[in-house]
Amino acid sequence: MIKERSGDFLQWMRGFYYVAKRRSFTKAALDMGRNQPTISQQIKCLENELGVTLFDRSGGKIGLTTEGESLLAKAISVFEIIRAMESIGKQSQYEGIISIVSTHAVINYFLPGFITDFRKKSPDVRFILEGGMSGNVMEKIESAEADFGIVNIEQIPDQIVYHELFETGMSLIVPKKNPSSWVITPDLKEIAKAPFIMFPETSNIAPLIRKKFAENRLHLNVVLTLNNFQSIKKYVAMGIGVSILDENMIVKEEKKAINVFSLDHIFEKRKYLLITRKGKYLSPVVKAFIHTMKPDLKLD
Repeated sequence: MIKERSGDFLQWMRGFYYVAKRRSFTKAALDMGRNQPTISQQIKCLENELGVTLFDRSGGKIGLTTEGESLLAKAISVFEIIRAMESIGKQSQYEGIISIVSTHAVINYFLPGFITDFRKKSPDVRFILEGGMSGNVMEKIESAEADFGIVNIEQIPDQIVYHELFETGMSLIVPKKNPSSWVITPDLKEIAKAPFIMFPETSNIAPLIRKKFAENRLHLNVVLTLNNFQSIKKYVAMGIGVSILDENMIVKEEKKAINVFSLDHIFEKRKYLLITRKGKYLSPVVKAFIHTMKPDLKLD
């Protein structure tokens, strides 16, 4: 027997989701196009209905209680099921929105060709791309705000489903007029002697680079830290220093300004994963696009 619920229950859940996501009643109201008292009333009704307190309002900040954390995960799953129900009867897989979150490098270098080809066949499809660090990617996937993400990450949370999508090697980039006499296969000692341009420690690649040098009892001579790979290539071309990037971040035209050396003899290939939240509804158009990137990938 299914207990009867009022028609407002889903609206209460929707209000709860936005407050939990934004940690603010005011911001949630703006997102939903409602006034703040309405959202507050929705939360009060939901708490009364469930007999629990969902938010901890002590300390001047809004946080989720243990019950709130549990409900948020279930609410996301419920809304994903509703999305799947709404798709029943829709005929074409060539219409709709595809929302992707990934690093700026993937958005700039890996996705453009696939998106261009897909839209030639499916011009009514709209893409929403959001770039950021891996932490931002995981946040968007865990909250089900994006259909899927593409990221290089070693620790996969339990609520995430992942598939290997592609891999890339790492390359050393140096100025064309580099004062050092680089050999065809540079070694770590040689790199350690040069001024180095590094990604911030919050990136995935910086700890990997530092670990490799530390294993060989070497220290990098970091002269500049940048959180943008395009800027890093620009500063290398200017002669400020050398750097190490994924090889897929470097296109043919850029090799006119910098020299590129493969580091396959030093670093293992980096695997990029396609990730989704467990229970995430993937529309036919999203699945079709994923299969253009990797036809043999099994999503179900």
